[in-house]
Amino acid sequence: MGKLHICLRHVFGSSWLGGTLYIQNIARAIASLPAEERMGIRLSVVVRSSNGSTAKVMLPYVDSMYIDSVYKLAFSEACKRLAKVPFIPLYKLNLRKFDFVYPEVAGERAPYKWGGWIPDFQYRYLPQMFTQKQIDRFEKVYTAVAHTAPVVVLSSKMAQEDFHRFYPESASRSKVMSFVSYIESEWFTFDPRKTQKKYRLPDRFFLVSNQFWKHKDHGTLIEALGILKDKGMRPVVVCTGSADDNATNYFKTIVARISELGLDGQVHILGFIPRIDQIQLMRRSLAVIQPSLFEGWSTVVEDVRSVSKHILISDFPVHLEQNPPDGHFFERGNREQLASLIAMASDTLEPGPDLDREACVQLANRERLVAYGRRFLDIVNGALH
Repeated sequence: MGKLHICLRHVFGSSWLGGTLYIQNIARAIASLPAEERMGIRLSVVVRSSNGSTAKVMLPYVDSMYIDSVYKLAFSEACKRLAKVPFIPLYKLNLRKFDFVYPEVAGERAPYKWGGWIPDFQYRYLPQMFTQKQIDRFEKVYTAVAHTAPVVVLSSKMAQEDFHRFYPESASRSKVMSFVSYIESEWFTFDPRKTQKKYRLPDRFFLVSNQFWKHKDHGTLIEALGILKDKGMRPVVVCTGSADDNATNYFKTIVARISELGLDGQVHILGFIPRIDQIQLMRRSLAVIQPSLFEGWSTVVEDVRSVSKHILISDFPVHLEQNPPDGHFFERGNREQLASLIAMASDTLEPGPDLDREACVQLANRERLVAYGRRFLDIVNGALH
């Protein structure tokens, strides 16, 4: 492979941890490749100035780092304007000599090849969970990507099928790239009981690691706990993830319902915590609960696979596509089925960590990460040739 300069753009808000991890995991996947496959690859990243933690985490895996506001001023905005002037050679607009930028929306006449990313079409399936302004924004960006991107990356087969249906004329330029979670190997050496004590949690608990957005469906979980309470069972559930609900009052509704059902002592809401703490609580938990109504490709499910935990998970098509090894599925929104699974797990599972199970998945996870890095490079090279 000749010299190849790839630029990753981390331009997602800090409230969306999935977007942050998506970019970090691509960088780590490339770094995990054998030396001979990484030879000749230069990796740059663009980060938001407000997201210093993201920059710090990615530094060991990239060669160059740029701040998003500077990038927009020096590259994107200038390119979009000047690229419309036909007599200006495009290479003069590519100041950093990028070969491929991802994810990007750069238009038809861009000074570099680029790829657009569409995680999912949730806004078309659940429009009631979005404002009209948000829907219009998705439509504008996704249509621009569909019409002009050299390659369109979808996170799941379901999303690709949707893309083919909504943009049939662009179907041939679509690729599926399902991401893989990266877990630091040294995190398996920590004692998760210390993290449990740090947050003053009991020995036996279930974990939910989703921000409080409507489609994550914490509501079905709370109702399931109410059913179990009426039967004399009071399992503890720990919730991590941002309480920023995009001004929908969803978080306040959930908290109010917890109080109405008398579940205050059972539901521990920790908010946004360091990722290392989240992983340690996942290792320590009885199981993870994932009740989502919609996902592009679930980071939580990939994390569960990477630490070999049981998961009680809704039967959303992408969840079925991910098919975690120890997945116990229930019908989306079905509180009775979820209550039954929680009762079953409470009776049969023990707190972690299970060191033997974890040791088995570590090698498999490294192999999956290498395959992920190769898949990304295949997409890049396909767009360049």
